[in-house]
Amino acid sequence: MSTISDQFITPQLAELARKTGLILRPVDSSAVNNLFAKLEEYDVEERSETFNYLKEALNETRASVGAEPIYSE
Repeated sequence: MSTISDQFITPQLAELARKTGLILRPVDSSAVNNLFAKLEEYDVEERSETFNYLKEALNETRASVGAEPIYSE
């Protein structure tokens, strides 16, 4: 029987977590929906800046371990 972690955490993601010290936790759709609902409370410019910051941080983390960026400019 596989767990949620086994289903969604690929070996590459597990290795990235090991190298960067990130903690991987599965999140369900309600957590994602809550995040987007919170972001909707802010103005369009604030949401855009937050999302761009998160994309850049993810790409920088991946680049630090030699992985391809997920988001292109």
